[in-house]
Amino acid sequence: MPADHPVPREDMEFLALLVHRGWVPRADAEELLASAKSAGLDAALAAREDWDAKRVQWLRRTEGMRNAELPGYQVERLLGKGATAEVWAARRSKDLKRVALKILDPALACDPLAVRRFVAEAKMLQQLDAPNIARGYRAFRFLGTYVMELELVAGSTLEELLEQGEAFGEDEALAVVLQVAHALEALRAQGVVHRDLKPGNIMLAGDGTVKLIDLGFAAGGSDADVGQEEGTTLGTPAYLAPEQARGAGGLDARADIYSLGVTLYQLVVGRLPFEADDDQEMVRKQVLESLKGSALKDRGFSPALHYFIEKMMAKDRNVRYANAAELAADVEARLLR
Repeated sequence: MPADHPVPREDMEFLALLVHRGWVPRADAEELLASAKSAGLDAALAAREDWDAKRVQWLRRTEGMRNAELPGYQVERLLGKGATAEVWAARRSKDLKRVALKILDPALACDPLAVRRFVAEAKMLQQLDAPNIARGYRAFRFLGTYVMELELVAGSTLEELLEQGEAFGEDEALAVVLQVAHALEALRAQGVVHRDLKPGNIMLAGDGTVKLIDLGFAAGGSDADVGQEEGTTLGTPAYLAPEQARGAGGLDARADIYSLGVTLYQLVVGRLPFEADDDQEMVRKQVLESLKGSALKDRGFSPALHYFIEKMMAKDRNVRYANAAELAADVEARLLR
């Protein structure tokens, strides 16, 4: 039996990095350190299920993918990190086309539901051909890492612009909403509900073009195809429609219209219509609290904008626009006046 040896400091730091980046569960770290004393850390890692020496060396070389490296691409820079994935700008080696690479968080790569949602999003984006939705080109798995290649959209998300203090005028905000409505109608035509529409998932390019960039919670047909059951809630609390906040099944386009109404309010007012100290309180407000129009009145917005927001954010979904095409028609008519 091999004698135990102290684990080198650099190996302990590497293991800590793997835990921090989500490659190794924290609960497994102590057992790996014990194995590393006799076999060495690389051998202990390579012995894990679905791991091998190639994967260990790749993770060492990339510092746990802190410096992303994938075959067939020249990875350039990190564009952003969300709750489930990182997005990197890259060039395809074969033709130098610039693309975005969305890489599933390694901590979720062992979660069947998270993987199923990721793969479903990739397939959906490959099938959709709409001007206001970022295109999906391909998806693949490399050394246990799930990646999708997407259209690279130059610009900033609405969330980034709002955080930078950018103010949106009424017509500018409605022009954004019009394009998002076109994207939602393209989804509806495919029987898809987005379910997580918010400023962070909407990109505004330099030429004014708007693109949806994340369909991670989108679903077609029944909710069950991506693992949601009635009584559970997906999405971001500040943008949830009341029926979505209650965990109701059978969501349709009207839930996305509510979320777009919240986004429109935030664009023109500069803050959310409901504010809370925690998610539970926010969900309660989405379900029970009425929208206060004073913030809109104080800024002198047109009656048309009041109407759009109130109709889009109606607690009763039967009062909202029935679909995004109806919303788009009304907004377009307002912008053409």
